[in-house]
Order: sequence, then C-alpha cells, then structure tokens
Amino acid sequence: MRTSKTPDCCCGHPKQTMSLKSVNFSILNAGEIRAASVCEVFEKRTADKGIPLKNGLRDPRMGPAQGICVTCGLRQGACHGHFGHIELCEPFYHISWALSVVHWLKLTCKDCGFFMGKKIDVDCARSRYLQTLVKKLHSKCPSCEQKPSKYSWSRDTQQITANGEKYDTSDVLAHLNKIHASTLKKLKMSHPTNMLLEVIPVPPPNVRPAIMAGDAVRSEDDLTYRLLQVIRSNAKLKNLKDDSRPSHIIASAREATQMAISGYFNHRKVGSAKKRSSTREYASVASRLTQKEGRMRGNLMGKRCDFTARSVITGDDTLSMKEVGVPISVAKKLTIPVKVTDYNRASLQELLDGDSVKFVVRPNGSRVDLSFINKATIKLDTGYTVERCLRDGDIVLFNRQPSLHKMSLMAHEVRVLPYSTFRMNLSCTTPYNADCK
Repeated sequence: MRTSKTPDCCCGHPKQTMSLKSVNFSILNAGEIRAASVCEVFEKRTADKGIPLKNGLRDPRMGPAQGICVTCGLRQGACHGHFGHIELCEPFYHISWALSVVHWLKLTCKDCGFFMGKKIDVDCARSRYLQTLVKKLHSKCPSCEQKPSKYSWSRDTQQITANGEKYDTSDVLAHLNKIHASTLKKLKMSHPTNMLLEVIPVPPPNVRPAIMAGDAVRSEDDLTYRLLQVIRSNAKLKNLKDDSRPSHIIASAREATQMAISGYFNHRKVGSAKKRSSTREYASVASRLTQKEGRMRGNLMGKRCDFTARSVITGDDTLSMKEVGVPISVAKKLTIPVKVTDYNRASLQELLDGDSVKFVVRPNGSRVDLSFINKATIKLDTGYTVERCLRDGDIVLFNRQPSLHKMSLMAHEVRVLPYSTFRMNLSCTTPYNADCK
C-alpha cells in the first residue's frame, strides 16, 4: 500500500489517502493454516445421536447449525463459518501442485541446491513460469557438476518418481529445502515446500451443508464424505506406523491416504477406479469451482436478472449501428418500468386502456397483473409504476456472452421487427465477437 498526504481537513489533521500499489499471492504454510483454524478435526464420525461431536466435521466451533455461533457470537446466517484443520501424520502431495513440485525438483540440484535453469526470465507469463524455465536446463550442475535425475509424476500411484524409482515425500522436502533464498527472491515465488501438505484446512459446515429430512440429518455433503475418508485413512496410517507394522503394509496405507487427499481436492485427477477408496464418486473441491456448473461460471458469471430476453443474433444491414432489431413476440412480452409523474400520468392512463401495459405496481409494492382484472378499475396516480411493452426508440442493453470485455455489453435503440431473432448491423458484430457470416 502507498500513502500520500493531502491538504489538512477542517479540524487541522492531515488527510491521508491510500492507493493500492500491488497485490501478492502466496501459498499458506502449515503454521498459517493452524493459526487460522478454530479447532483440529480428527473424529471419524460427525455426530452422535444427532448431536455434533467435538473435533468432528460438524464441530459447533466451525459454525452454528442453528442458534448462535460459539466462536464469533453471531447467529446462523450472519456467521460465515470458521475453518478447522486436519493434522496429517506425514507430508502428502497436493494434486493441483504436483507438477509444480516436479518442476522445482528439476530446477534444483539435489546435492547443493543450485538453480539448474540457464536463465531467470521474470518477464515471462506467470501462469507458465515454471514450464518456461524447465525448458532450458543445464545438463550438469554448474556448481557441483552432478548430473540431475529424471523426475516425473505417476497418476496411478499419486507419487513422484526419480529415475523410475519412488521419491519419498521426506526426500522431496529435503531436496526443496536446499533452494537458495536468493533464487526465490529473484523469481518472486513462495517456497515450494508449502506445496506439500502437512495440514489440510477444513471448510466450515455452511460450505458443505448436511442434507436434511425435516429436523433430522439424512446424509452428509460430498465434501464431508471426502474429508471423512481423509481422516480415517490418516488415522489408520498413523496407527500402523506407531505399531511398527511391515513396510509394505504401511506403504499401502500411505497410498490410500494420498488417494483420499487427492480425491478431496480433485477426484478427476485420481488414477484408475481400482485405486479409489469408494465406488461412489463423490464431488471434490475442484468440481465445485470449475466447469459451467461451478461457482465461477454457474454462480458468479452467469447472473440472472429481470426484464431480459434471449435469442439468436443475425446480421441486418438495414439497421443503423445504434439500433437493435427486436422480434415482435419479444417486444409484446418484455416490459419497461415507467414511473408515473404529474407530467406523464395522462399519457400513461391512455396507454393503460390499450394492450401495451402488462403490470401496474402500486406505491406499497403490490404488483397487479392486468390480464386478470378489469383495467377500468385502475386509476393511475403519482408514485405508481407502469410496466409497458417494448417499442421503437427505447434504450436497451444488448449483451452477448461470454462477456470478455466491456464492449460485449452496449446500449442500443429498439426497433421492433418481424421474425424471431435479434438483429444488428454487421459493423457492430466485431466488439460482440458475434459469429455472423
């Protein structure tokens, strides 16, 4: 943040205005996740006889199912929920960052931690930063002259391999911890050890609400089932390690825990169906966010609103650039709200006697549908709102999705025309990226 002083205010104190200079994003480390958490979650059940268990996935400290939140004191609905956390018995891979970890291993000498890239290009695209650096590597470490191993990610085992052999997460952490601080400073990136999970944040229950049948819980949300799989697999692995069981049994439990963690974050990136811990395909965090039905496109970008119509766009060179052709069927159904004033009351009363007015909204908010009552009984007065049909000369907003820039939404004058498509001048198709041929 950058602070700049402005002239003194009336009380004699100097005014200060804050302007945003930059925004930095980084990966939360284990300590930051624990600090933001209100409880550790380790219970293998969510409730006992309908009562949420302490340290379970419906712990009241993460948000109230009803009543007042014990953490923030706000009521249900006002409380946005609080995160918990799951302590893992050993580090595991985050499926979305696995390839980035592989890139960092390739960019770092295993013996001395020297940067293996030939050039640090801070101007390349941030979304493909590591991929660009990995394309140009030294064949040997310039510092210790050791030949680097070949690293890859195995989707079936959810593990990193070095020269075809399994590379344990403890070895990966030791490798990444050798990265020089000056390298990270030049690259302006978080430490890659944060990409390995020692702690998993648990979202509050209002993010994964239980499915109710009346006042009773019928079943849990898919994310809750995923987290239960993680808790149970992690507890089983911890018990096997504490009991010093054979290495192949511990390795099998470790792989099952990694599969459960990967399935929680993105179940589509888990290997074959044999590796999955459940035949029921529960949704994951990634499926909540991505694709057309996800939070971004489904809830944030694809907004719904009133007084809108939708149809196909076709070109029409008889229209001016400021006009948009609207089908008669749309113009008869789509309405524009007009506030009744002393100046337009008489004209709107005459319009009311015809077929151009569909609804009348009284000052108290009640909405009258004129298709069901006698129009002669309605006497307009100042403060009423009349919803009349669309007509030539009205100003409307015309939009074509995806709205990639501000010219995808512009104002036009209405021209009511026959047939069933919206029409526009061909010169206007370019900013809308309309596919008129």
